[in-house]
Amino acid sequence: MTSLIDTVPEEVKLKHKVALPEGMGEFYSLKFIEEKLSKNRIFPPERIFSPDPPFFSFIPSAVDYVSLSSELLTAYTPYQPEVSQGLLQILFEYQSMICELTGMDVSNASLYDHSTALCEAIRMALKYTERNKVLLPKYMRRERKLVVKSYMETIGVELYEYKIEKETGKIDLSDIENNLKNAACIYVENPSYFGIIDDNLPKLSDIVHKNDSLFIVGVEPISLGIIREPGSYQADIVVGDAQHLAIHPFYGGPSLGIIACREELKLIHLMPGRIVGCTTTLDGSELGFSLVLQAREQHIKREKATSNITTNQSWLAVRAAIYLALLGKEGLKRLAARILLNTQRLKKVLEDFGFISKFPRALHFRNLLMSKEEIHKIQNEMLKKGYFFGKLLSSEFEGFENSILLGVSEYQDSKSFEELRNALLEVTRNV
Repeated sequence: MTSLIDTVPEEVKLKHKVALPEGMGEFYSLKFIEEKLSKNRIFPPERIFSPDPPFFSFIPSAVDYVSLSSELLTAYTPYQPEVSQGLLQILFEYQSMICELTGMDVSNASLYDHSTALCEAIRMALKYTERNKVLLPKYMRRERKLVVKSYMETIGVELYEYKIEKETGKIDLSDIENNLKNAACIYVENPSYFGIIDDNLPKLSDIVHKNDSLFIVGVEPISLGIIREPGSYQADIVVGDAQHLAIHPFYGGPSLGIIACREELKLIHLMPGRIVGCTTTLDGSELGFSLVLQAREQHIKREKATSNITTNQSWLAVRAAIYLALLGKEGLKRLAARILLNTQRLKKVLEDFGFISKFPRALHFRNLLMSKEEIHKIQNEMLKKGYFFGKLLSSEFEGFENSILLGVSEYQDSKSFEELRNALLEVTRNV
């Protein structure tokens, strides 16, 4: 009888033994793991200035306490929604909060992360407009752009990367106007990857809609505590990542994708995942919750499905809802203001040591792009002093030699910025 290994072609078979260690029991296995883990560098969150995920945000103990209750921790898609009223209610609350935060009319009960939410939003635009061209920022997170390309290039979608203004870092509106013809949509991020808040988006919205294209806006949800919500300038679809909303650093694991759209039935029917609705009992005496839209192919539409996204992040949406409820409007505003202030504090400290802002006329939120000679050496020396000091952009974008992108969080305060100043003082003396 032919074995399974015999079906593998000879040219791809491994010709040598794999150098695997000898088996060991539980006791020595744990010691081995502890030894390896002891080599990890641990950075206090106030010394992390990373512009990329995983993000370190302060998570109130109440979020863990409530979300780790067994009836929520084990929550998954409610296939029998009528017996899952508690879960449906909290997901409805999550959707409502996302709509209020973004200024949109309809939100679903979550996706995987920002990248997949963006791809689903683009897919919605392609079907809605029956066009085949998409405009993306030239400067966006590399991993996010790669996900978009893997989704779109295999189906022949034309991708155009638009430019930004040199002084302000804002979107170059003339470049958009010259390349928007026959585009299904344009995607913008506000704040941008470089942390720039763009106040030209209302003008851009008018340009996009005159071309009958869809306007997709990517958001950082905390920033919406102090900057205009996309619904106020007629965004069609809003996407984002809710990892800042009480989701622990995931190191490649799950995040929480936000997607919301304006109220138009054709657009809503193209939205992936599930939408939870609220109604009343027949006599009107009690509220009732139900799944009012399910675009899942396995058990609803099969080959007619609007999307291949097959699950959501229910538990993480629950955590985000708990967190936003704890913060409230004023708490979110104060948190956003603190991060804005920390961004300006970081800029001031760096400028005092000869760093130069790449966009001197821009207003930044969370992320900040600076340049300085010998930045590679400075970053290495800061690492030795226990700082995760930003991300060098020379290998990612042309024309950004000696440039570093840094990010702040709510963990930094006056004391931590003074410590940063002292560390930079020592480092720059020796570089």
